[in-house]
Amino acid sequence: MKSISKYNAAIYRNGQSIINYKLKDLNIKSGQHDFFYVISKNEGISQKELSEYLYVGKSTTAKAVKNLVKNNYVEVKKDEHDKRVHRLYLTEKGRETAPVIDAVFLEIVDIFTKDLTEEEKDVTYNVLKRFCIPFMKRKQNWMRKLIESFKLIYYSSAWANPM
Repeated sequence: MKSISKYNAAIYRNGQSIINYKLKDLNIKSGQHDFFYVISKNEGISQKELSEYLYVGKSTTAKAVKNLVKNNYVEVKKDEHDKRVHRLYLTEKGRETAPVIDAVFLEIVDIFTKDLTEEEKDVTYNVLKRFCIPFMKRKQNWMRKLIESFKLIYYSSAWANPM
């Protein structure tokens, strides 16, 4: 059987290597360029929306955002209508950096797709999108079961029923 995961991993590793090399002078950790890129294209996005957009957990997003804030690329503002929601915006430094990251991301896409026709690019996009759907459904089901387990443990423990 052909190994799709082998090529998926190779694409990811090679892409990250190029991105990390080209953006090494920025104080953005590996893997956090994606977060910066999405925020730059969707200013005012909430942390929850960012997690959903990138298909990552909330804690992963919180760590990435914390680093971007610490390095003055992003600022967090509370939503005017719901103070529980944190909205993400680029700082001036972030706005100056965005074109550099855009250019590197476009270069990566060009490298990976340079030998593909437009039709092959469309097919590839649609197939990759279809790959994501079952993983996301499974992850959502797993998280739901995990939360239910925690609720069961909590409500049957001394924490919920102090004497």
